[in-house]
Amino acid sequence: MLQTQKVTFIELPVFSGVVPLASGYMEAYSRKDPLIESSFQFEKISLPVKTPYAEVLSALERSDADVYAFSCYVWNTRLVRRLLNALLAAKPDAYYLLGGPQVMHQAVRYLNPQQENVFVCNGEGERTLAAFLRALTAPETDFSTVNNLSFYRDQQLLTTPAEPRITDLAEIPSPFLEGVFEKGKYTWMLLETNRGCPFKCNYCYWGAATGSKVYKYDEDRVRRELSWISESGCWYLFIADANWGMLQRDVELTKYIVEGQKQHGAPTSVYFCGSKNTPDRVAEITRLFHDAGMIAVQSVALQTMNPETLKRVDRDNIKTSAYTDIQKTLNQQGISSFIEIIWPLPGETLHSFQEGLATLCKIGADSFVVYPLLLMNNVGLAQKRQEYGLVTIRDPDPSSEAEIVILTKEVDASAYRAGIRYTYAITCLYSLRALWFLGRYLSSQGIMEYGDFFRAFVAFSQQQSAHPWTVFCEKSIKALEHVAFANTGALVHLILHAEREAFDDLLEKFVKSQDFWNDPMAQFYFELDLVTRPYVYLNTQIVPKRHEFKHLQLSAVPDGYIVEVPSSHLEALFEHIAIQGDERSTNRFHVNYRRSQLPFMPGKSLNEHFMYCQDASQRMGSLAPVWQPAADSLAGEESLARQLPAPGIQAKAT
Repeated sequence: MLQTQKVTFIELPVFSGVVPLASGYMEAYSRKDPLIESSFQFEKISLPVKTPYAEVLSALERSDADVYAFSCYVWNTRLVRRLLNALLAAKPDAYYLLGGPQVMHQAVRYLNPQQENVFVCNGEGERTLAAFLRALTAPETDFSTVNNLSFYRDQQLLTTPAEPRITDLAEIPSPFLEGVFEKGKYTWMLLETNRGCPFKCNYCYWGAATGSKVYKYDEDRVRRELSWISESGCWYLFIADANWGMLQRDVELTKYIVEGQKQHGAPTSVYFCGSKNTPDRVAEITRLFHDAGMIAVQSVALQTMNPETLKRVDRDNIKTSAYTDIQKTLNQQGISSFIEIIWPLPGETLHSFQEGLATLCKIGADSFVVYPLLLMNNVGLAQKRQEYGLVTIRDPDPSSEAEIVILTKEVDASAYRAGIRYTYAITCLYSLRALWFLGRYLSSQGIMEYGDFFRAFVAFSQQQSAHPWTVFCEKSIKALEHVAFANTGALVHLILHAEREAFDDLLEKFVKSQDFWNDPMAQFYFELDLVTRPYVYLNTQIVPKRHEFKHLQLSAVPDGYIVEVPSSHLEALFEHIAIQGDERSTNRFHVNYRRSQLPFMPGKSLNEHFMYCQDASQRMGSLAPVWQPAADSLAGEESLARQLPAPGIQAKAT
């Protein structure tokens, strides 16, 4: 009787508690074979990529597997290389299989002629792993019979024939329904209802199946998986399809997810990548999740407003109008959203980038997330470096293999840095609502367009070189910290908490330096911005404003301010601010900042707070303070204060 061997799957995701879906598929598929089922046992290790290296290595060594199978993505493959080298030294007789979009078709990069027990999988892993394990049970092991593999034998690199894509996804058993996953173990659930993407954006390698036919899992199976997920009590569900909402059935499946949440209380939140050319369907799905309280903000993956850039990245078959339609619908439904933009893409100039964002502000974008352009293995842009003049530097993240594009034919070093500064300005003044009303007023009246407004703020802040905001921005650019996932979160923490009053002072100095400051309405809208700037933490102390108000009168209370608005400005207020109860017979309002924020917790690390702030940055609308008619007497204010949390729990700026 053959001795049972052990297979250990390793996944290193960004977040903790993520279900190892890829590993689950491969285990469930392999165990269909009675020989594999009787010859192997399986273990799955899923640890966040930021887990200390020694802790990850210790877990893998304790696993003591005969086969280690790594899922390799751009954010974790440098870490995988380190782990692989350490395991090869500790367990030289084990087999090591590398799979995932970062290593496919890249054997020369990842294999060593001296390490004939290391393999690269060049496509979907289910069939390949099963064939690999069957080869291990043969009297004489011959991996050349396994499709989709690259490996060294006798100092020669061998690559076996490609394995066709799985067209009937029923061939893959469900790891949820087959008992591969344990209920209650994972907080993040991933669900795949189809495979493939019809688009071929050349900065993307989604599932290694971009520009390809989409194959679907059976709808009944998906529903049963969704029931299992709801019953598991997970917190989050990420729908891992490239285009959720592409199919009509996605609307019905959305309704099923909502019903499961109502019945079982899980998942509490849902994330998905919306379909590119079906705005009505995506808007309906978003509304269903929003009404169920399962989604606070929706992404709109636009990437650029420049038509020439869309052609260069093979994205011109996606209608820009679809994005503006989605944005309009989300605004009408009161659903927070953020537009995803990439800087710098080929063909994009500093001017087109700035004006594209300014145009989106003018048509009502809610907020923005601007990503760096990352080159990873196998994407089309990686083959066009010379054509587009792409110059890269390595991601400073020690776990990542991403290359950060810092120059193109259209963008030199100075323009690259200017684009990032502009991004920081638009993040703070627009997305984080620092000068939201003032910017709208100036643009709508033709006094100052958004692009000029943001550029003026950048120019002014550059003159304030010692200010914490300027120091943060310049340090982030110089040290490449702006590409880090939590960098925006650190910026939010800075201006909405740690240096809140100092940022108020910077805003005041800026507006007073501009010609529009002579306009009394501009002054009014600036004061309105100061009062309505959100708080990111529930317990940040609310203090009297240092600005000398000319149009508004306000006094601080534990949860916000009591604000008196001149009768002459009430119409302007009601045009922009929703007053709870729609009370228009008073000019005295209670502005309450305590919304759905989490408290600042001194016992947690700053990075944990930055991750929370990163998420909060994308839903500032939901954190905006609530205006309601205030009590008409001081006694009313005192009664209000008695109902609020005691000042003793307020956090000090850190």
